[in-house]
Order: sequence, then structure tokens, then C-alpha cells
Amino acid sequence: MKLKSKLVALSLLTLLLPWSGWKLLQELERYLRSAQEASLLASARMAAVAIPLEFQTRLLFAPDRYTRLRSLPRPPSLDGYPDDWIAADQGLEFRPTDADGRAGPRLRLLAGAQGGRLFLLFEVEAEAGVGARGADGSGTAAGAESVTLVIRNPRGLQRFRIHPGAPGPLQLRSESGAMGQGEGVWLDTPGGYSLELSLPAGSEDTDLSFAVTDAAGRRAGPLQEPPPGAAGSTLPARSQWISLVPEWRRLSDWLARSADPATRAWLVDADGWVLADSGATRANAGAAALAEGVGGEERPAGVLRTTWLQRSLYRLIAGSRTVPLEEWPSEPLQLGDAAVTVALRGAEAVAWSQEPDTALVRTTAAVPVVLEGDVKGAIVVQSASEGLLLATNRALGRLLFSTLALALALAAGLWYFASRLSRRVRRLSSAVSHAMEDRVDPESLPLRRDRDELGDLARNNERLLRAVADYSQYLQTLAGKLSHELKTPLAITRSSLDNLSSQRLDEASRRFLERAQEGVERQAAIVRAMSEASRLEAAIGAADWEQVDLGELVRRCVAGYRTLYEGRQLTLQAPDAPLPLRCAPDLLAQALDKLVDNAMSLTGSADEVGVSLAKTAVKEGSQYVLAVRNTGSTLPDDLKDRLFDSLVSVRPRRGAEPHLGLGLYIVRLVVAAHHGEVSARNLAQNAGVEFRIRLPIA
Repeated sequence: MKLKSKLVALSLLTLLLPWSGWKLLQELERYLRSAQEASLLASARMAAVAIPLEFQTRLLFAPDRYTRLRSLPRPPSLDGYPDDWIAADQGLEFRPTDADGRAGPRLRLLAGAQGGRLFLLFEVEAEAGVGARGADGSGTAAGAESVTLVIRNPRGLQRFRIHPGAPGPLQLRSESGAMGQGEGVWLDTPGGYSLELSLPAGSEDTDLSFAVTDAAGRRAGPLQEPPPGAAGSTLPARSQWISLVPEWRRLSDWLARSADPATRAWLVDADGWVLADSGATRANAGAAALAEGVGGEERPAGVLRTTWLQRSLYRLIAGSRTVPLEEWPSEPLQLGDAAVTVALRGAEAVAWSQEPDTALVRTTAAVPVVLEGDVKGAIVVQSASEGLLLATNRALGRLLFSTLALALALAAGLWYFASRLSRRVRRLSSAVSHAMEDRVDPESLPLRRDRDELGDLARNNERLLRAVADYSQYLQTLAGKLSHELKTPLAITRSSLDNLSSQRLDEASRRFLERAQEGVERQAAIVRAMSEASRLEAAIGAADWEQVDLGELVRRCVAGYRTLYEGRQLTLQAPDAPLPLRCAPDLLAQALDKLVDNAMSLTGSADEVGVSLAKTAVKEGSQYVLAVRNTGSTLPDDLKDRLFDSLVSVRPRRGAEPHLGLGLYIVRLVVAAHHGEVSARNLAQNAGVEFRIRLPIA
């Protein structure tokens, strides 16, 4: 992996900043929740233990069966529909069975009071196929259903038997004829029917009992069939009465005074029915805004709407502790959420909910009310505030923006630093490579004036390259110096040996003399080779340059090689078309001689040596490629970069002829004089070696 890629990958660690900020925000949200939960639970505990004695007694001696009596803001329309009733889905339900185990009709009772009149709504769902009418009023037993209703209060007792012949408005008169008349409407529904009544009965201390009879004679309701032979007006037993319990307004006033103005408190009984509601009598504007319109289409003016993204982020922060709540009734009659259910089992509980399209977050705390060792109800305290969600979202937005901006800035800075550092390293590496090839003066290395570690590296490389350049220059001139210095001693030694050979010597002395003469001849050959390299360096500048056909030049050379190396496999691949080139033909022929001689000397008679010439196109123009390849030998990897240096040889053994490593050095000098390049490589699967000369076409 490159340096820039490593630093960019390292910059990913900056993403820990947003992650740590996210965790910090979650901890902050937990802390805020814990503080709010503790405050609400403390308020609920105080209210639970401080309930006035009068209402504790009423909880202890509550009726056996009762339902909440709604305080209706306006008289409902007598049309059989529950749409103008408060909390129409919260009523007293019945589904009794008879002695044979057959289920009777299912019904739900809603009761309300307004203007001194009692309003009742019976919603009856008959068993399929028995007394069920269609929307048009047709049915299998039309008119067979009936409702028996008994009401008592301090004003007297009323008994009604409702048996309409057809759906529609009703005029009711009690069997006793007292306390005026009632009215209502009977409405058939697809699953049964509904009966909505308005009766002249007070709302205080009112009890009722009723029975619903379907077409098959099955009954539902607390009112039982009178025993045979008994009068039809027999009063229901005590267990058959249902008390209508209105809101405990004085306790509601006490809760409103005791609870925090920013909260709403309820007292619920063991079944979850709301007996007192501080919001119903609260006068301050904040509580009124909380109590009115929260569950309907109208929203409080102070509640802000939020985007789905803000609400989703808040739920991610809060986890599963916040439940989206579609609607909270403005005047609940029965509470059955998770916190209330746990409290009615005897334990304290807290629940969180959030409205789906606003910033309103509700916190509900419930504490059980224990009287004489039994749970008789619960105090429920609720706080509704947009501050927690908005504060969390605001903090989240600022935190994420700042941390992400910081992470991006750090990543960009690291990327810029890595790019600049990588570019400087590449510049230095390229300059060193060129200097190693004797193409660049060590003094021209970049970064030498920089004061950082790369500057130190550039200066050290400059010193190293200067030493290498001096040593290379010494090696390049060593052959010429040695050849010049050794000529005179060799001439003296050779003349002395010649004079000695003219004398009469014994056989042993003659043998030693011959060995000395062989050594002198070998030394003379070495001096001649070194002199050849020196003369070639001097001759390059004085060479004759002319326009020749390079293909014809190579063909003539190969023809001479075939005569010289008779019996060896030597091939030639060259185009027949003319290949014009302005060059020094003698120098190129000498370079080709060195390459072919090198290939022949390093291979055996069974190996093949091939010479090829081709014209290729490159980015700068066109060039000729002259290649010499052979099988049977390969180049060592550690000398590939130094093959064309002076006095470097890769021959594994020495023969009769001396090899000083000057042949490939001469090839390099000739190619450099023609502004070309020479290279060597091993063929695929180590099949052999190829030397390639590239000559640009002027």
C-alpha cells in the first residue's frame, strides 16, 4: 500500500470523533431522562401518600361494578353514532354466556351527563346470522331484539322496555310513568345495532341495570330474568346494579393544586378508570394547552412540528425507550398504557412516548395507591414537553456538524500532507535513479535545502551519489591508466625474455621460460583490451557519422559472424525494406560484435543465438530495436543493474582469453553516443538472455 493510501486509511480514525460524540449525546439524554423520571416519580409518590382521607375511603368502599360517567361538553346528537362522544372507544363491555355455554350478544355501554339529563349509548354486536341486520334494515328476525333498562337515583326508579318494530327515533316512557319521558334512536348496523338514549335522570348517585335480548332469546347485561311467577317489576339484586361514577372534581382540584403546573396528574382505580384528572380543572395556559386538542387534529400553538429525520434521529438516540404514540386522548376515561399496568400490579413504572409528527415527548410515571395492604389504584403523572427532543436534536446537529467537519478537515489535511509527502518522495527517488544511471549530476537532487527528514535524506543521497560517481569515474579511467603504465614494464619484460630465449638453457629452464612468455602475452592481451576501451572513448567524439541502411549493416555483420562462428546456430530477423539511420556505422558494428561475442562465449554449440531488427513506434516518435538473444544462459538478479558498468563481468569461469568486463561497457558508450538505450533481461521461464538496443530515429 502506498504512503498516501496508508495516511488516508489512517484518517478514518477521525470518524471516532462523531462516534464518541454520539455516545456522549446518548449519555446526556439518559441523564436528562433520569432527572425527569426522578422528578415525576417523586411527585407521584407524594400525591399517592397524601390523598385526602375522604377519597381513600371512597376507594376502599367503591361499588362492586361501576363505569365512568362522562361530563359531556354538549348534548350528543341522537343518531346512533358514537362520533360525538368523548373517548368513544372506552366503555363497559359485556359478553356473557348462558347455562348451555352459548355466548350472548356482545355489547358496550357508554354513559354521559349534560344539562341534567343522562345519555346512554348501547352498541350491540349480535352473533352472525342471529338478529343481525344489514345496512338496509333487513334481517332474519327483524324486530325480535329488545332492551330492558332500569334506572334508580334519589329522584326515584324508572324501568324501560325498548322493543322497536323498526329502526328509527324512539319515544320512551317509564313503566311507572314518573319523572318525565325519554327519547332515543335505534340504528341497525352491519354487525348488530346501536341504541342512543336521552333520559331525564340526574347525574349524581345514579345506578342502572339492563339486559339485551337477541332474536334467539340470549341475553347480555347484568339484569337477570326474573324468576317464574315473580312480578315483572321485581327489583334487580345488588350485584346486578352498575353505578355511574362521575369525576371526583374535588380530588381533581386537589391534584391540580398539588401537582407541578407543567405536569398533568390522574387518579385511576384498580381497573384503570380515571376518577380524578388535574388537567380538567387546571387554569394555567400551559396545562390548558396540554389538556386541549392533544389527541385530535388541532395542535397546541406552542408545539413545533419536526421533520421525520429529526424524529428518527431522536428515536435512534433514545433507543427502544421511546414508543411512537399516535394519539393521546384529551379527556381519557380509562388508562391502560404500560406504566399504568405495571403500577396497578404494585410496582412503580415510567414510560416514554413521542408523537409521530411533532416535537412533543411525553413522560408518564405511575405509582400504586396501596390501602390496607391492597392496590386500590394508582397516581399517574405525565409531563409533555418538546424541550427534550429539540434540545437533543439541536445538540445532535451541532455535535455531528462540528465533529464531521473536523473529521473531514483532518482527513483533507492528512490527504494533502500525504500527497505532498508522496510527491516529494517520488521526486527524490526519480532523481536518485537518474543519478545512478549517470544522467543527472548529484548536485541537482531536489529537497537538498529542505530542513526536514527528507532534506537530510536528500543530502545524504547527494554525498553517497558523489562517492559512487567518483568511484565510477575512477573505474572508467582505470583501464586507460593501467594500460599506459603497464606498456613499458611489459616491453622490458618481453625483451628480457626474448634475449634469454636466445641463450642455451636446459630443459627445466626452457619450460619456465615458456611459462613466463605465456604470462607476458596474457598480460599484453589485457593491456590491449584496456587500451581498446580507452581508444573507443576517445574515438567516439571523432567518429564519422553518415546516413546508412541499418538493416543492410546488420545483415553484413551477421554474415561475417556465420563465417567466424561456423557450426553455431545463428539466426537473423530483419525487414527487407530499407531502414535509414544517421549513425557511426563502425561504432554500431563494434557494439553488435561485443553482444554477439558475449552470447557465443556464454553458450554451447547446441544453443541458439538470434539477432533481430525492427522498427517500432513510441510516444516520442519512432525507433529501431536491435536485439541479440541466446538460449542456455541467464543473468544473475544481483547484477542486472550493473552489467554495463566498467570492469563488471558475470562470467562464472575464466578461459584462455582475459575478460575484464569491458565489452558491455563499450556497448553502453556506443549506444549513449547515439542517444539510445541498452538493456538486458532474462527471457520467460529462464529460457535465455536478451540484450536490446533502442536507437531513436532523428
